[in-house]
Amino acid sequence: MEKLHFPMVHFPFFLLQILSLLLLSSAQTVPTKYFTNCGSTSDVTVNGRNFVGDLNGAGFSIIGPSSSVSAVNSSTDTSLYQTARVFTQPSSSYELDAIDHGIYYVRLHFFPFKSGNTNLANALFDVSTTDFSLLSNYGVKENSPAVIEEFLLTINESKFSIYFTPQTNSFAFVNAIEVFLIPDKNYILDSFPLINSRGLAGIADGVRSQALRTIHRVNVGGPQTNDILWRTWTPDDGYILNPGNDKTCDPYNGVLKYDVLGATVYSASDIVYNTCKELKSEFSVITWSFNVGKSTRHLLRLHFCDIVSTKDAYVKFDASISSYFTQIIYVEQLVTPYYWDFLVDSDALGLITVTLGPRKDSTNKNAYLNGLEIFEYSKKLV
Repeated sequence: MEKLHFPMVHFPFFLLQILSLLLLSSAQTVPTKYFTNCGSTSDVTVNGRNFVGDLNGAGFSIIGPSSSVSAVNSSTDTSLYQTARVFTQPSSSYELDAIDHGIYYVRLHFFPFKSGNTNLANALFDVSTTDFSLLSNYGVKENSPAVIEEFLLTINESKFSIYFTPQTNSFAFVNAIEVFLIPDKNYILDSFPLINSRGLAGIADGVRSQALRTIHRVNVGGPQTNDILWRTWTPDDGYILNPGNDKTCDPYNGVLKYDVLGATVYSASDIVYNTCKELKSEFSVITWSFNVGKSTRHLLRLHFCDIVSTKDAYVKFDASISSYFTQIIYVEQLVTPYYWDFLVDSDALGLITVTLGPRKDSTNKNAYLNGLEIFEYSKKLV
């Protein structure tokens, strides 16, 4: 099992030091566009976001024939899911105008209600951009709760289009769309260590030119929570393979030191970094297992914030990825958020595991993890 060594902190921050990039201020800037309430004349405010009815919206165009439908006796109490836009022809799209260049979150909301003779659960369709396939043969089952599909893309054009293409004899729909610029310009860098079944396979470039689909976002040792960029973090308990080897860290209630080791207020919420799981004993290891796409490349982001060490005994430990590769985690900074990024090629089983274990050369034989995210590479269109 190969090990990769970099001084002090995580790989992205190492690159930031080399390139002398400026870190962001801790001041929070909340995106205000684009949030679209599809198929509606009404604006809806949800968790601080103003979703503009697409029949009244400015800054975007609806391309191709479409219609709007409204829910009848909807089972959801969220007004955002009371309407939808339906597409019946290929190459129909939402086109955003005068968009700023940078890294964007793109979220698509789907809730399959019935409206007259239209049952949105019968829809089967593809979603794409000019360069990437985002969703293929996609549909949402009847009686399903609202589904949010999230993607990370770098947009360098003045216009950005999202295409909805129905399958034969079917249609496409969408209830709401979010496309907003991430305030952290260095949220995703371009080069990361690549891990496959042979271990470390070098450094892979061109990550910023990819489209990444969010598969897992986990708050380790903490509750379900939302953050400043409206991301949902779910508890980790259901992913642990060896329950009983872990224990929940005592939560930290003080002020975190952002913008020191690379993580900013946009990396994750305070609740993620204020909580963690640690080893139950110095002889144990913790393993989390995640279902992912088979034989597909993923971006794995491990979030750390040392709330378990003391100034006299910092923790040094191993983080292993799918038994192919081990990274030494060590930083002499308390309550300071940081993260490690890796590109991981999944196997034919479609699993990625992360294992934490103690090291013999650590005075404090412990290990901890605060959060984890996994993003899947989207298929690039030829």
